[in-house]
Amino acid sequence: MELSSRMPFWDRTIKLVVLTHPHADHVTGLVEVLNDYRVGQVLSPGLDCDLDIYDEWLSLIQEKDIKYTTACSGQLIEFDGATIEVLNPQEIFLPDTESDVDNNSVVLHISLGEISFLLTADLMWQGEFELISRRLIPKSTVLKLGHHGSATSTTHEFLAAVNPQLAVISADPEEYGHPSNEVMARLEAELGAENIYLTAESGTVEFITDGEKLWIRVEG
Repeated sequence: MELSSRMPFWDRTIKLVVLTHPHADHVTGLVEVLNDYRVGQVLSPGLDCDLDIYDEWLSLIQEKDIKYTTACSGQLIEFDGATIEVLNPQEIFLPDTESDVDNNSVVLHISLGEISFLLTADLMWQGEFELISRRLIPKSTVLKLGHHGSATSTTHEFLAAVNPQLAVISADPEEYGHPSNEVMARLEAELGAENIYLTAESGTVEFITDGEKLWIRVEG
């Protein structure tokens, strides 16, 4: 597990675990986290899903008596000087989209001092436009692209609203073909290729900040 290489072996406590939405590629690894670590709180959108691994996730939360918080736009969580703001889902889920599970996934804005991160889960263009229409998109230093950089996300309008300096894409091109050439061209035009980080090329991408400066550590 990648997490074990980032935490000291004697530290088995995690304050907060976020499940953005109940799709297998997002929840499966987190089941291992609940099994292997002492988790203080879980944040999740509370979406229904007929998936065995999701049922196992919910059972572990109950079995271990972990605090469960249903994510909703407007929530604020404070951690060691950093502020986590929930931007999505809304109080009433966005209906009848290309994928309601993706468009109602948890979107977070994390800020510490002058540095901020926008984590967009698998949000698609319908969800992006909903956030834009509600004026909920903050300018952010780093954008973690939605839906693994697929063509369903990161519209011109959304990218203009975020106005990031850096972008990171978590994707496996060999498995799903992400990121799309269209999105990459859009990012390169706006940010420059040198400011785009792909896990497929760099491995784990780690951002470190003191609120004033930002350092980036990559494996590749």
